[in-house]
Amino acid sequence: MSRRLLDPVGFPARVGPLTFLLLALLSQTTGSLTQQGTSVLGVFFAQRFHLSLASLGAVVAANNLGMMVGFTFTGTLSDRWGPRRLLLVGAVAMAVATGLTAVANSLAALLAGLFAMGVSLSVVPSAGSKAVFVAFRGRPRGVAIGVRQTGVPLGSALAAATLPYTVERFGLSAVFTLLAGLLWAMGWVFALQILPTPPEPGTRAVGPQSPRQRMRRLLWPLAVAALMAAGQYDLLTFTIPSLQALGVNLVGGGLVLAAAQVGGGLGRIVLGHLSDRRGGSRAYYLVWLGLLGGVMAAVAAFLPSHPPAAVLAALWLFFGLGAVGWNALVIVWAGERVPPPHAGWAMSLVATVVFMGAVVYPPLFGWIADRTHGYAASWLQLASCLVLAAGLALFAWRQEERPGSRASSVLHS
Repeated sequence: MSRRLLDPVGFPARVGPLTFLLLALLSQTTGSLTQQGTSVLGVFFAQRFHLSLASLGAVVAANNLGMMVGFTFTGTLSDRWGPRRLLLVGAVAMAVATGLTAVANSLAALLAGLFAMGVSLSVVPSAGSKAVFVAFRGRPRGVAIGVRQTGVPLGSALAAATLPYTVERFGLSAVFTLLAGLLWAMGWVFALQILPTPPEPGTRAVGPQSPRQRMRRLLWPLAVAALMAAGQYDLLTFTIPSLQALGVNLVGGGLVLAAAQVGGGLGRIVLGHLSDRRGGSRAYYLVWLGLLGGVMAAVAAFLPSHPPAAVLAALWLFFGLGAVGWNALVIVWAGERVPPPHAGWAMSLVATVVFMGAVVYPPLFGWIADRTHGYAASWLQLASCLVLAAGLALFAWRQEERPGSRASSVLHS
């Protein structure tokens, strides 16, 4: 029986579990604020550098591409160095890269700075996930990771709410200089509370795993993440324009999208808690999240014109729960399917797949909408992705529930 989540007795950090979780949340929020801020501030980049729409797309993509590249090695570094050392070094790299973006005076320099910033920002989720994963061993790990992961939608919301006003007041360079300082300060404050990573205990349930075996064990989490990423990014990108096509104004669409982010944030915590109580069965709840997201996407495909705002907000709250609330579950599921020394690599590999979804799914959604002259077919395509993800999660869960194989899904809970 695991100890309570916030029991300070025996907690392996320089602070108690509550403070540790709060710092992990703030670290992720700061990283998300900066990373998502590049999208929010696109219009200011366009004005400063006289960008075309294609060039503006390249600016936003440069940061996401940097994140994808960074995840290919920061997860492994979090295993080899430990999250403390990685975050101490990474915080300096983040501050330098963000500072270079602040002084960029050409499009080429801006693209280089944003790419470098993305690479360095991958340290935040890689080190943060590993730190929480290790510190909460033997505790309700799902809800702990879920709390940390709520920093992603929280940082996005803060970016949308604060950065445009701040840039108008102080300028683009000043904002990125401020973000550089925040990244360095928050990274070091969190890192200094993490103890050097002790030797990981062996996993007698399955024994040592070769690289091929580890990769094979990650196929289910990776496949589910690859499909469910469609919900996270299509919902964020196309909620407002699709609702505008139904006669909903911009403010109303923004509030509906905010409801979806609230649903997604709550889902990451609540579903983590429920899966912990069920003994670490992450795939079981991913089945229900995929089905919920699929049903809500199908509902979105057949909404009438001028739907009531209250109804939309309620629908998108559940839409966000299914389409966005899955993220933390898949991350901890991946970390638990490999031996502890490789958990950071596994969780970062999932993050890489999710960021690939950011590149692939919104253009596909938009292409279908253009070809069909409406959003119904695009929402149905999203529904099919989420329902297929639910089917894969169901198959994986049934495999894990077979006699003699249950330990494989909860190796170190």
